[in-house]
Amino acid sequence: MFYYHWCLLLDITDIPSYLAGITGMNETTAQLILSIFIIFLLLLPYIILTRGNPNPIVSLMLVFVGLSIALGLGWAPFWIMIMMIVVFVAGVAMLGTKGVTGGG
Repeated sequence: MFYYHWCLLLDITDIPSYLAGITGMNETTAQLILSIFIIFLLLLPYIILTRGNPNPIVSLMLVFVGLSIALGLGWAPFWIMIMMIVVFVAGVAMLGTKGVTGGG
């Protein structure tokens, strides 16, 4: 008789469910923690290589890439990406308003 270890049968989209079950938190919190982990995996080398002075546009691009990866894996709720786009559009609108009106 063969016995399989639990990680051999684990589907990558079920990792938030297992993390929520192990730690006792709800699944949305586990999805957010795993999404933040992916974003930090992308941002940390960039911040280290730029010696703590990163370009904010490149940082935002890496955050969008990280959220896209997490969304594709099923680890990020879709509303997080929508909220990030809304914040980004609001920031661009404020910059455009400052440019048109001549300052702040």
